[in-house]
Amino acid sequence: MALPPRYISVALPTPIRSTFQYLLAENQQAQRGSRVLVPFGSRKLVGVVTSEDDSPEVQNLRTVLDVLESTACLPESILELCEWASNYYEHPLGEVIANALPTLLRKGGSPLTPVAKLHATTAGIETTAADLKRAPAQQALLEKLRHASMTKSDLDTHRFSSRTIKVLREKGWATWETEAPASPGTFTYGGAVGADFATTREQQAAVAAIGRQGTFLLQGVTGSGKTEVYLRVIEPLLQAGKQVLVLVPEIGLTPQTIARFKDRFNVPVAVLHSSLAEGERAMNWVNARAGAAGIILGTRSAVFTPLANPGAIIVDEEHDASYKQQDGFRYSARNLAVLRGQLEKVPVVLGSATPSLESLHNVETGKYQQVLLTSRPPGTASETYELLDTRHLEKIDGFTRALRARIAAQLSAGNQVLVFLNRRGFAPVMMCNECSWIAQCRRCDARLTYHLALKTLVCHHCGSIDHNVISCQSCQSSRVAAVGLGTQRIEQTLKQLFPGTRVLRIDRDSTRRKGAIEAFIDEINAGEPAILVGTQLLAKGHHFPNVTLVALLDIDAGFYSTDFRAIEKLGQLILQVGGRAGRADKPGSVVIQSEFASHPLLQTLIEDGYFSFAQELLRERHEYELPPYAFSALLRAEHNSASLAREFLEDIARDCQPHPPASLLGPVPALMEKKAGRFRQILVLSSSQRSGLHTTLRRMIDSAEAHPLGKKVRWAVDVDPIEGY
Repeated sequence: MALPPRYISVALPTPIRSTFQYLLAENQQAQRGSRVLVPFGSRKLVGVVTSEDDSPEVQNLRTVLDVLESTACLPESILELCEWASNYYEHPLGEVIANALPTLLRKGGSPLTPVAKLHATTAGIETTAADLKRAPAQQALLEKLRHASMTKSDLDTHRFSSRTIKVLREKGWATWETEAPASPGTFTYGGAVGADFATTREQQAAVAAIGRQGTFLLQGVTGSGKTEVYLRVIEPLLQAGKQVLVLVPEIGLTPQTIARFKDRFNVPVAVLHSSLAEGERAMNWVNARAGAAGIILGTRSAVFTPLANPGAIIVDEEHDASYKQQDGFRYSARNLAVLRGQLEKVPVVLGSATPSLESLHNVETGKYQQVLLTSRPPGTASETYELLDTRHLEKIDGFTRALRARIAAQLSAGNQVLVFLNRRGFAPVMMCNECSWIAQCRRCDARLTYHLALKTLVCHHCGSIDHNVISCQSCQSSRVAAVGLGTQRIEQTLKQLFPGTRVLRIDRDSTRRKGAIEAFIDEINAGEPAILVGTQLLAKGHHFPNVTLVALLDIDAGFYSTDFRAIEKLGQLILQVGGRAGRADKPGSVVIQSEFASHPLLQTLIEDGYFSFAQELLRERHEYELPPYAFSALLRAEHNSASLAREFLEDIARDCQPHPPASLLGPVPALMEKKAGRFRQILVLSSSQRSGLHTTLRRMIDSAEAHPLGKKVRWAVDVDPIEGY
């Protein structure tokens, strides 16, 4: 007797805002959360089952090609999180779920599938560097293989050529072997080390205040020991066999953070970020899901990592803009972490010295509980701040005489100095001294930045490169000059001003090579007198015990910006960078050069601290009905033709006028209208009520999908935007 047909709904990684129904074959078993391979048009796609259905919605359903696992790949809590995020951020569920899976699983693979790996043979291990002194690529690969075998994906990630692999195999120094990874088990807690020193009363109170459930805003001045509070909160959870998810804003912070956790706890740590090889990232994800890792450390997308025994979620530097995805599925990892804590009934700790205004507002409304650390531990003094008004002062490549003297004094005392400039490259402008022509990107409304080492002009928005740096493209004069400051110019100037002093530049250009950040940190912590030059990479969470002076150059752009969040970001940046000074037993000082030294908000920040500064900003936001006292969303459209993108949004705006208290502004050009060859227009939707915002936004999405230009114009929705006004 034939069994009745069985139907499932599947979320597929497509821009279509619905699930798709399929027929299960008699021998197939699947449940909610299982991955399946299905036909979709002429393609085969991997999707995730969202429900088992009683009846077909249409006739002649297609049959599932393969069930990749009969049990759930994604647990119920993660599926609920994805479904909520899909509804809230108005994004197709299939793409949200695909974002929650590592790339290998998204493609239908599994890190537990037997896989061929390249191994070093005994002869290869015994080979000396002298045998390979003329073959650096072979030497580099063999060195990797001595430490661990590598899959083809790993080899591709590290860019080892097939020729290099072939030569090692022909020499008998490497061989392919098929391995079946062992299924992960539950981690065993091996105890903690280094936790026998005394904590401050504030730290003890903070640990006691963080309960079993709820959202806790841990606001502590820089250097006050927030990480120690994290560690004390984590320890009893690990003892009870619980797992902890820790989010950090940048990949660059993970090596230092991993070291802190591994030095403290004898427990497996799983790391998840985009720089890992596919297989390694997927294996770490599977270990987290199985309960084989006690601590899961990752960047933004790690918020979707399933845990077998969740105990707590920690979001470090919760104010950081990196937690908001800016393309594709535009979500806030911080906000989803809070929701996930509610779904899994575990505490969520949001840590920052400079919390976002949204989080402070949530404290005021009772949604979050505030936990304060107001001072540094005994033996460490808070850094002192000094404002240098540069309106009438002479500067040498950005350095006033007073600042040069302060740097020299600290170096003479054997200390280190950090110079901050949030602009990489040598100079932001290349200008002709004859006709005043300025090098512009052909694909963006942006100037090209001169990079000294490469002797090229680079667009920092689309990546375009222009190699002509010696003549004007308007009048062909050779009198062109690099104007303005970038980290490369600052590095060059400091080497001239302080010859014999080590100058370390740490920015995206100098840290592209794997392991570069770790090497820089090791060199800094060796303690020799040095000047560190860098961008925001240096501002986030690093502990440099020998830095006693921090200098901030050219911070005034925040005062000119049209972004209403610019002053908030500037205040956070000043305190985060300044907090790198005096973190050990040496007093620290911070010098801020600005033409706005007398600005009331800057004075409030320096004299009264971040809380008073934030309260002033919150009063302004309330007065002008801006977030967090109102809610907003953007509908962005872009096309090679500016008029077509504008026409598309004009029609939507006309058809979807909202009812009060919601309002619609635009279409207006984006702050950078042309980017990567496409013109961008936006509609800004605002409301004092979130329900009204989403009601109108869904009408706008329906209108966009039905519009004749909807398939020609690239458009996207951004709920709770932090950029684009």
